[in-house]
Amino acid sequence: MNRNVPIAAVRVGWKLTEAQRIDVVHRYIAGQSLTRLAAAFGVSRPAVAGLLRRRGIPIRPQTKLTEMQRRQAVERYTRGETSTRIAADFGVSGVAILDVLHRRGVAVRGRCTVRHDAFDQITPESAYWCGFLFADGNVYVRRNSNQQPVVSVGVAERDRNQLVKLRTFLGSTHKINEVSGSHPSCQLHVPSARLARRLYEFGRYEGPISPELVTSRHFWRGLVDGDGSIGCYPKRPGGAPSPQFRLCGERRMLSAFLSFLRTDGTTGANLSVRPHKSIHGIGTTGQTAVRIIELLYEDAAVALDRKASTARLIIAQYRRPRR
Repeated sequence: MNRNVPIAAVRVGWKLTEAQRIDVVHRYIAGQSLTRLAAAFGVSRPAVAGLLRRRGIPIRPQTKLTEMQRRQAVERYTRGETSTRIAADFGVSGVAILDVLHRRGVAVRGRCTVRHDAFDQITPESAYWCGFLFADGNVYVRRNSNQQPVVSVGVAERDRNQLVKLRTFLGSTHKINEVSGSHPSCQLHVPSARLARRLYEFGRYEGPISPELVTSRHFWRGLVDGDGSIGCYPKRPGGAPSPQFRLCGERRMLSAFLSFLRTDGTTGANLSVRPHKSIHGIGTTGQTAVRIIELLYEDAAVALDRKASTARLIIAQYRRPRR
């Protein structure tokens, strides 16, 4: 995405294009101010604030710390007070206090680690986890906190090891939380503006999906591990089991997946995106399903354990010998 577009090129009747709106969200999450964004895009501060509120992004307090307050913040923190308490007293966000501490070389207490650059480069592993987070992940900002964006993901209790693998990839020491109930689950919450910004840039919520991801089988395997299903089921009651492949999600996502399959030569033009309740889906059976499963899962370095096991069985039993 071009972040150096002249103001004259983006200003059309005081309105921004959709790509520019996404860019505003990225930049604000990264820490840019309303004033700086308004100047960069040639619109008013209220217009920027309104855009952010409509997209569920809380507006950070605009109070600025004086030099004396910065010194006091450092002194109070080194004496043992929390950054949250100091921020509340000065009427600023927790991020503002942490920024002062970082700039002045003060070690922050009790902070969990995370590799914020985990998605800076697209590798087979990072592409996979992007796909999985596109399916089962979420990016949000906690209210009544330090306004730090959080990357969150939840899975069923039986798939807990998937979060262990994700946490390891992210270099995270954050706790995996257990959620009890009729359907026990696990959740991982990782605060990181940089990770959140990359997921937005890749097209997690809107706009085109990054070309680097669209052409990666690892990305699509991650998406299928989150929102898809593979297995062998009878086409009709009492019939013989047949390999099946299903994937649900947004139309734009599924259309990109079909383009990937056709470019790869895995399928013909017989597959299509169909409405499925409030979302959309694609599905196929037989050898077409086997070819898709083989493309995504054969020799996969990382995958959801139970789906990888099912994929191996299907490939071993149903794959036709290559000529």
